[in-house]
Amino acid sequence: MYTFYAVFGNPVLHSKSPQLFGPVFRKEDKVCYTRIRPRSAEDLVHIFRLLNIQGASITSPFKEDVAPLVDMSSSAARAIGAVNCLRLDNGRLEGHNTDHHGVTGALQEAGLSLNGARVLVLGAGGAGRAAVYGLVHAGASVSISNRTLSKALELAGTFDCAVIPWNHTGPISPFDAVVSSLLPEAVPPFTSELKYDVMLDAVYKPSEMTAHSKAQGIPSIGGERWLIHQGVEAAAFYLGVKPSPGTLAGNLDATLKEDSLRIFILSEDSIDRFSRQPHDLVISSFGLDDSTVNQLIHEEKDMAFGR
Repeated sequence: MYTFYAVFGNPVLHSKSPQLFGPVFRKEDKVCYTRIRPRSAEDLVHIFRLLNIQGASITSPFKEDVAPLVDMSSSAARAIGAVNCLRLDNGRLEGHNTDHHGVTGALQEAGLSLNGARVLVLGAGGAGRAAVYGLVHAGASVSISNRTLSKALELAGTFDCAVIPWNHTGPISPFDAVVSSLLPEAVPPFTSELKYDVMLDAVYKPSEMTAHSKAQGIPSIGGERWLIHQGVEAAAFYLGVKPSPGTLAGNLDATLKEDSLRIFILSEDSIDRFSRQPHDLVISSFGLDDSTVNQLIHEEKDMAFGR
């Protein structure tokens, strides 16, 4: 029987978390880190307990929805209002947030001194909130811009930050760094007015913000560095070990092969078979017909393999 760790998301097959944590498990026998697509945050928590998952990373769109469903939360998770990793502690589900370490660690690694730095955070969702939390605690002066102004104002009020409206016109004071937690295709209308020394992108797919930075000759830090630095703290949380960033980076270039993909359809009838072998992707099919499940598999493959 295998012991399982996992990343939960929707979509999730594109996630590099199994590659990230793979080196930590390399010497362990019968341990698998898989990807699980639940139907909802409630389904996620149910699956975590049902399958006795030992620890899990949580990615979009569940970080905020899972937060109120855990039994205990760390101070960071409570302040950010989002959870990006889970573990069981004496039968109680504990949530934590390490995304802010991804932001501060990646920027400091690039040589930026955060104390007193001027940083613009784009986006006010779970990743944006984590970025603001980490930067403020590191002593940075933070401004926020988000398409929905009310979310930017709420986040700014929580952490005493400035706000730049999404439809802002006119000059903008320069920043030491921009942190983008936007979708890959999104850019604020005032992008051409921005002046900054370095950009950190939350995503590790090609994005418009990264393309803009490169076109201007501005150094851009990819989402892999964010992933690695938050992963160091996540491993400490649910594995009890704190690997070096270099260890976690060592397997990130490994790619999935579609023709050897191991997919497990989780249902009431298949629960007992789950731990018998490793899986690359687990689809929660509770209450779904075969046609819907097949559609979900196609969606995951399309996202992961760029079709």
